[in-house]
Amino acid sequence: MNCEKCGIDAPVHHCDVDGFAYYLCVTCIEDWDAVAERPDTVAPAASGERPVLQ
Repeated sequence: MNCEKCGIDAPVHHCDVDGFAYYLCVTCIEDWDAVAERPDTVAPAASGERPVLQ
């Protein structure tokens, strides 16, 4: 699944940013200060076991 911020095809997590829901990759989650990970999404939204590029 693609990250809604950077567009990379990687495993994403469902997160809240300033009250809006986004699917973000790990890199964008770490870089975006306003992100609050949703408690109902412990596992990545994409089930593929692909590494995240950094």
